[in-house]
Amino acid sequence: MLVINLVYVGFQLTKSLAPEPPSLRLPVSQAAAGGERLRLLADSPQPQSVPAASVPGGSLCPVIGPWENREQAEAGAVQLKAIGLPGRVRGLSVQKDRLNWVYLPPYEDRERALRVLRELQDHGVDSFVVKEGEDANAISLGYFSSAESAEGLRLKMQNAGYPAFVRETARDVTEYWVYLSNSKPEDNADLKVFLEGNQSLGIDKVSCY
Repeated sequence: MLVINLVYVGFQLTKSLAPEPPSLRLPVSQAAAGGERLRLLADSPQPQSVPAASVPGGSLCPVIGPWENREQAEAGAVQLKAIGLPGRVRGLSVQKDRLNWVYLPPYEDRERALRVLRELQDHGVDSFVVKEGEDANAISLGYFSSAESAEGLRLKMQNAGYPAFVRETARDVTEYWVYLSNSKPEDNADLKVFLEGNQSLGIDKVSCY
């Protein structure tokens, strides 16, 4: 019994003299020190993607026409308004009668142009000398609606030794149309009667401006 007590006393003395293990000290967080708390990226609100601004597409307006002059168009606008289709008259510049012109460029004087003209006519080439304008003294060889036909004649003349060229020509004219306020004029029953009485007119849609 004495031996057991001595062993127990020795064990207690050893325990009290053993040094305590050092405690680990974590660095004080910025939040504890009054700073801003660190957050994970997943916790942070992500900037929302801003959709690209949509570009409005060009709108189309219904029009009635064409008239050859403004007076006729204004009279037509009055008739259209009477059947419930008010609108405004506007002039549009358009090109008509597009053709491909085959020609020999202007010569230095009219005498030279006439000599070449006689040569061509002696060979059966239908042609004439342009009398005035920026193409004065040029020789016209013909107008063609087909670009291929014009190019064929140009090559034929070049092979014969004549420097022929092709130019697209057109006639600039002003047409007058009534731009309607009603977006669906087709629903108007009287419009059909109006167009039947004016065979040269029609309904179309053009870019609003």
